Amino acid sequence: MIPAVTELASTLEVACRRRPDEPALTYADTTISYGRFWEQALALAGAYLHLGIRPGDRVICALRCCPEHLVAVAAAWACGAVHVGAHHDLTGSELASLVQRTDATAVVIQGRIDAADTRALVDAVGAAAPAATAIVHGTADGTALELAGLLGTAEPVEPTSGDVERTATLFLTSGTTGQPKAVVESLSALVAKVRFFADAVAPGVDDVHLMYLPLCHAFGLKLALMALLSGGRLVMLDRFTPSEALRLVTSEQVTVLPATPTHLTLLLTALDPTCHRVESLRWVVSAAASLPRPLAQQVYDRLGAAIFYVYGCSEGFLTATTDRREILAGSVGHRVFRGPPGTPAAGSVRVVGQDPRRPLPPGEMGEIAFSAATPVRYWNQPDAATDGWYRTGDLGRLEPDGSLYVLGRRKELVNRGGQKIAPVEVEAALADHPGVADAAVVGTPDPVLGEAICACVTPAGASPPTLDELRRFLTTRLARHKLPDELCVVGRLPRSRTGKLDRPALLELVSGPDRHRERLRPR
Repeated sequence: MIPAVTELASTLEVACRRRPDEPALTYADTTISYGRFWEQALALAGAYLHLGIRPGDRVICALRCCPEHLVAVAAAWACGAVHVGAHHDLTGSELASLVQRTDATAVVIQGRIDAADTRALVDAVGAAAPAATAIVHGTADGTALELAGLLGTAEPVEPTSGDVERTATLFLTSGTTGQPKAVVESLSALVAKVRFFADAVAPGVDDVHLMYLPLCHAFGLKLALMALLSGGRLVMLDRFTPSEALRLVTSEQVTVLPATPTHLTLLLTALDPTCHRVESLRWVVSAAASLPRPLAQQVYDRLGAAIFYVYGCSEGFLTATTDRREILAGSVGHRVFRGPPGTPAAGSVRVVGQDPRRPLPPGEMGEIAFSAATPVRYWNQPDAATDGWYRTGDLGRLEPDGSLYVLGRRKELVNRGGQKIAPVEVEAALADHPGVADAAVVGTPDPVLGEAICACVTPAGASPPTLDELRRFLTTRLARHKLPDELCVVGRLPRSRTGKLDRPALLELVSGPDRHRERLRPR
């Protein structure tokens, strides 16, 4: 049972203090108890206060999936700060931009590669925001404070209590402009969504939850909180590989497995019954992309687990289902998140045309829209859903029984294995290559990723760049998951009379049977 406390720092404290000697987190064959986890969180909270971080200040955490990431989350909430999760693979310029846009007071950094890379990240943040404090997980090489030192020397503090409607975190979501928006999430809303998950999965103290999803994303963080608040054990893996994930499922007797459809495809391909034991699995929790019927059927048949399938967005709107019939039919269910207790009535979904207030008839395709009790708030940007409805940009249909089917999306984001990539961000970086005269990006079908990032370029000279050359060029400009998986050289990009890129025509062009696409890996 999740503690019946709404203030999130207090909720975590209750969960930790009621089982202080029980295992909370396992990482790299080392396990720490709930008591030790909470001690570290309060110690880091004390260090934050000593560094001048005050309630309401933004603290960016750009760590991998590791115990220190969750310690940093809990420490921010314990001292009243706002946690801002950032992908650990961001480049220096990307991280510096985020620090500036959120006016962050501190940033917790983990180098992508080595000490030199860590130094480059610290320098980039320092140049963009000299007043921001950089804290390094690992060796700082004299360039910044070390996280381990703060955990070992700081005096713990009592958690800061406050308004349950105060901001707990900012969830970043990529937009079609390439500039991520920061969704403001309150303490009460975050706890309510964790409970929404827990109502379906019914986690308990005997559950073992595997976690390798990015904790900077809403889905990963909420699943991690569900594990901790219910008293289970969280087994953490900082970088997913199917072999290592299956090894941990076997050795740690994992009962709750989060996995996007891409992860599931890779796991089932690598599954070897002679060395992998999956009988412990109770649940597979999936989201971020469509779950094809054959893949869902394999989960039921080969993993022997039930499926909790979630459809939603960083703005906080969710539907979910555990119904096998609905999942195999391709539906994302009809159970809609209703909002925190005590908020005005909300939590309905409809499919609409131009007017979100007028739903389309059952079975007709349109845009999926959710009702919102209050406007969706973005940090330092105009609110969304000010008319009471949030339009997702996704296409879908509602059946007469209320089940929702997601059929595609209006947005131009590439859905690469559950990671949403803004094409214009990659296009802007491609345009800087001296061998590229014009560039565009589309998502092409991929049996593993769902969609691959296909860079379509018009060469500036007689010899076009190779895919490897472009990826090496972009490595210092883009996070690794944003790098192109494919390269297609075209004579010109299809554009409208006004010069706007015709993306559907481009996708049709590069998908033609006679069009060669250089791929990072064979099909």
